[in-house]
Amino acid sequence: MNSVDIIYRVKLSQDRLETFNFRLDEETFDLIGDKVPDPPKWTELEYSQCAHCPLSTEEHTHCPLALQMHSIVDRFHDTRSIDEVVVEVVTEERRVRQKTGLQRVVASMLDLIYPICGCPKTAFMKPLARFHLPLCSEEETIFRVTGMYLLAQYFLSRSATGQGRIEFDGLTDIYNELHTLNTAVARRLQSATSSDSTKNAITLMDMYSTLVPLLLEDELIEMRGFFQAYLPDDGDKPQTMTNYLEKAKAFSLDLDNLKLTPTEEEASHDEMPDWLKEAKGIMGPYLPENLTRDSSETKPGEKAEPAAFVTSDGLKLELTPMDEERKPEE
Repeated sequence: MNSVDIIYRVKLSQDRLETFNFRLDEETFDLIGDKVPDPPKWTELEYSQCAHCPLSTEEHTHCPLALQMHSIVDRFHDTRSIDEVVVEVVTEERRVRQKTGLQRVVASMLDLIYPICGCPKTAFMKPLARFHLPLCSEEETIFRVTGMYLLAQYFLSRSATGQGRIEFDGLTDIYNELHTLNTAVARRLQSATSSDSTKNAITLMDMYSTLVPLLLEDELIEMRGFFQAYLPDDGDKPQTMTNYLEKAKAFSLDLDNLKLTPTEEEASHDEMPDWLKEAKGIMGPYLPENLTRDSSETKPGEKAEPAAFVTSDGLKLELTPMDEERKPEE
């Protein structure tokens, strides 16, 4: 079987080098992974299984993504997410070398593994794995995913169904499902390792899965100027829908030094900006801290409804308990 190799060499110290050789099928671009001998319990399919997972234990005893993550988790078990490393990524087309934080390196490897591991919920991103760009930025990510999604719509419009559409609702749905997956993966990792390098890489990826749908339209308006040669002189430039993009750029995150898993002492100091709290609360399943709880009370004998919150602009949010938090009815 012919394969395409993508190699990550991570230099943790002068005398420690970890090499990961990801072999991909030349035609399908599925990951050709080595069989994991005696896989740990946290890789079993039913262990913190994603709420939207379509796989069954009859056909899959283990989570395909967890199995492929096992080697990374195991080999970085004694590291910290903020450890500065030198990474070299070798593909058929190029060689990339950079000094950066370990969590960014792990997140970049997971960007490659996610779409090609065999998980049906991440397979939509497989074209990005075929044209893997290590350590890509938020703007590069948005340019690549929107281009990928629109090309998929082009192919769909030429198919028998002819249902391709030039809109991004479907892409937003994909990222919402990725958030559900990241949440479940984070739960798996709680018992898999005490190191925060992989855990923070998942957090970093989930940050992008939240920010991409949030900033998508505004980012595209920013990029519109690059395409002026294609566009007629159609008057005023479209206005951004929110000011989140401007605030996101002003709030420059140094990812090499960002510690996403705080110590107990650091946890008491909340440095997340208010705009991001508000944005996360509106766009994703996050709760901003400056919300006002609905003062309505449950009458005796009535079933308690999910807590309702109201933002400063009148948006009402209701929190529905997760399945594992619901108590069985007597």
